[in-house]
Amino acid sequence: MGLGGSKMLDDRRRRRLVLETELDDSAIARSPEGVNGSSTHETVPPDLWLFLPQVVPQKLWKCWAAGAVVAFGFVGLLAAWLFADDASTSGSVLGDMISPFAERLLRSSGAVAWWLAAQLSCVVWWVRSRSRVDYGGHFHVWGWSAAGFFVVGVLSLSDAHRSVAQIVAWTFTGVTSNSMGMTALWLLPLLVAGLTWWATLGAEFRNDLASRVLHSLSAIAALSLMGVELWTVRMGDTASSDLLGRLALTTLQWCNLMSVWLHLRHVVHVSADPPSLSASGWLAAWRYGPGRMVAAMSRRTSEVIETEDAQTRMRVEAADGTSQEVRIDEAEATPKGPTKRIRQAARR
Repeated sequence: MGLGGSKMLDDRRRRRLVLETELDDSAIARSPEGVNGSSTHETVPPDLWLFLPQVVPQKLWKCWAAGAVVAFGFVGLLAAWLFADDASTSGSVLGDMISPFAERLLRSSGAVAWWLAAQLSCVVWWVRSRSRVDYGGHFHVWGWSAAGFFVVGVLSLSDAHRSVAQIVAWTFTGVTSNSMGMTALWLLPLLVAGLTWWATLGAEFRNDLASRVLHSLSAIAALSLMGVELWTVRMGDTASSDLLGRLALTTLQWCNLMSVWLHLRHVVHVSADPPSLSASGWLAAWRYGPGRMVAAMSRRTSEVIETEDAQTRMRVEAADGTSQEVRIDEAEATPKGPTKRIRQAARR
């Protein structure tokens, strides 16, 4: 029975080896190297329905061309909204009909831009997770980035942050009018979260100059948008301030989308490895300023501890000639004084 079982196992192994050999030969025959008669056995990439190097262009001008098309679409929607708003202000019936539709279309296009940036962040996350150098798992930041882009898209489409601020203000003060305090309720949390998010993504864009420049432009656009929002609350809603706010928001959306798109091209065609860590100006100032003092204090503390530890150790020799290092701890304080036996030993 044992010989029969081993024979069946050997037959299965032989059939499996023959099948693998036939598959390898057919793959080599289909490859261009096998047709030319080359002796190199290279792995043929799988014929998938989605192959990233084919979807993401390798040439940089192609990426910029796609960004130019998106920018042209944003500018066209912004011009249509401005024309419809002016017509509605002048009392035109057609302007009254087109203005709400143009505003909804502009909001929807902005949300689509945020969600498309979230999808591209997911692809960057997937490509960076295949890096053989990123053992620290820094690619997980792109998952959080995708979630952040999705949340911002929902906020830009629904204005949920303003509604939450009105609910909080009405709960504690009973006031629902648009004021500086209500604006600060949603502006300050978004500012803190945005700065943290911006710094994290800026660290990911170290080796990609184009994405880093666009990332800086997005920060300028975001600060401009906040300034326009505060100016509108203080001075009242006007056509010029509304146009500046829409223009800053559109610039922010386009810069974020293009920065992620160009970085996707970088990780697919250039390198999927994490960016090199270089010392920034703040880190250098810390190292040569307070960091040096903290290092000196920690070094002095460690030296004092080592000295005290060396003083409390002594070497004891046993009767057989071996020696052992023994640590002598300080005597614990007792509530009572020395006993009679201890006093007699001290007198001797």
